[in-house]
Amino acid sequence: MSRRTSLLASIEEATSLVKDGDTLGIGGFVTTNKPMAVLRHLMKERRRNLSIIAFPSSLEIDMMIALDMVKQLTVPYVGAESFAPVAPIYSKYVSEDRLEIREVDLSTVLFMLRAKMQGLPFMPTRSVSGTSLPELNPLYRRIEDPFGGPPLYAVPPAEIDVAIIHAAQADEYGNVQHVGAPFADAMFAHVAKKVIVQVERVVSNEEIRRQPLATTIPSGTVSAVVLAPYGAHPFASQNHYQVDGQHLKEYLRVAKGLVEGNTKGFEEYVDKYIDSPSSLPQYLQTVGFERILSLGLEE
Repeated sequence: MSRRTSLLASIEEATSLVKDGDTLGIGGFVTTNKPMAVLRHLMKERRRNLSIIAFPSSLEIDMMIALDMVKQLTVPYVGAESFAPVAPIYSKYVSEDRLEIREVDLSTVLFMLRAKMQGLPFMPTRSVSGTSLPELNPLYRRIEDPFGGPPLYAVPPAEIDVAIIHAAQADEYGNVQHVGAPFADAMFAHVAKKVIVQVERVVSNEEIRRQPLATTIPSGTVSAVVLAPYGAHPFASQNHYQVDGQHLKEYLRVAKGLVEGNTKGFEEYVDKYIDSPSSLPQYLQTVGFERILSLGLEE
């Protein structure tokens, strides 16, 4: 009997799976379960011409846009909720037509994933009927209901080169378990050609098998498992720690400064938190362990 292969990888090994020009599927939802440890390393390496498909997203997209990494976005929302209803650099780039935007709502992304999962050339939707989205996004194609109902719109399947996901735990073979809502992470993993999962902890296969129904992503779809405790910072990791609002405000301050033409603050932020740390522990040390530990959830 052949032995199973360990998929444990360093952040450097995992990010080598991402090439310039790839389409990324980024997991999580707005400010929760964002795979920031892996994304920060991609930022450090300055990947170029990336296309991104995601559920509602946050300042990770804003950072990548500012670093000239993003060519195309298929994302229904980019902001930080009460901290910033719209991400500042994203907003500037959109208003100046400096970014290729495929305007969608959340259900469109869901239907694109479903179309790919089911091997269909398109998926019909009525969610955008009566909106301006079909005028803004040429990928929507009006079709007639063969049963005589109102017209629908067809959306194409999602084509994703690499999905990048944050979860609570996995074993070394890539059996992944979320603790809390998995959002669309399992769908992204199912349709992507390669899948990187960063986790708060790596557990034994025996522990995974004790709760098999908790497995949200099976090993057969995963390409690399990265141990990344506190790897979602400055965002929340479900049932582990909350959003670091202080850090989000620090980023928003320099991002708004960049929009106004002050590059120094943003350059200092990038050097401090992205370029200088040589590892995740060094990044956490830069943020400050007292600050990191203060984000833990109350019992």
